[in-house]
Amino acid sequence: MKIILLAIASLTTSVHASDFPVDVFDASTQCTSRMTGTGERFVPPCHFPEVSLDSDQNTNYSNSSIVRSGLFKTVLDYSFTCESIRPLSVRYNLTAGVDASSSNRVSGSRSYENSNIELTHGFTNSILNFASLEGNTGFQAIKPGCKLTVQQLLTYPEPRYFNQLTTHLVSYNNQLKLLINIATPSSNHINLISTIDNTLSTLEFLQFDIEDEFLLDTVQVTIADLIESKSHLTNNCSAGSSSTLCSAEISNLRNFISNSLVFNEGRISQLYNFLNEQVSWLSGKPLGRDQFILSNGLNKLSSQL
Repeated sequence: MKIILLAIASLTTSVHASDFPVDVFDASTQCTSRMTGTGERFVPPCHFPEVSLDSDQNTNYSNSSIVRSGLFKTVLDYSFTCESIRPLSVRYNLTAGVDASSSNRVSGSRSYENSNIELTHGFTNSILNFASLEGNTGFQAIKPGCKLTVQQLLTYPEPRYFNQLTTHLVSYNNQLKLLINIATPSSNHINLISTIDNTLSTLEFLQFDIEDEFLLDTVQVTIADLIESKSHLTNNCSAGSSSTLCSAEISNLRNFISNSLVFNEGRISQLYNFLNEQVSWLSGKPLGRDQFILSNGLNKLSSQL
């Protein structure tokens, strides 16, 4: 029984993120060697156990809802150099929870080149499974150097989503700051109503561009409260800004804006801590423009702290 269990366990290899790069397939060790008139070649049968890889992901400062409701990107960087009589390929499944998956095969190339596959998904760790080797039956001969190597499997915040989110948070925050500077006991109610109108126009346009459901709900609540405040100010300030009812309504508006600012700046702080950790952790990794986009979002948030 022990021998049978060991044999079953050997059919699948699990690799953790810290083990990259990983050789998924190497013909020199997994196929049969034959000497021919043109040198060594590798022929079937080839032993190919399933290989399961966990993506590398930094989850520090990721407990807030604004982070966990966001989009993330998993990038598979690999090279598959292989020259053979018939094309060799390896079938894979890349999954991230129930909301995202990619299933296809990677094929060998005669010359060395780095390639990548991307998957966008919700907040979850990604798993890559190399399931089978195809093209390794029948008449086949493989030249030395045939190897599939995973250089990196990396999960990080989807840059464009989080960059857009930082823009929306900062825009909303700036509108609140503008209002609270106008909504003072000495305010002219006509100027205040005009500022509310301008803010409503901005927020009503902004809401159609927001993807984060929590921020969208916050902005829509703010719109509803500002519409109600505008109505009360219009009705209660007819006798002048210094009237008791008018002063009370301005005070109520100011309290609402103040509480909204505290809440939104708390979310800005949470997102800043998360993105700051991500940008530092991703430094030096081959992300191309993604690193710049995340840094740009981080800089927007820092302007509010």
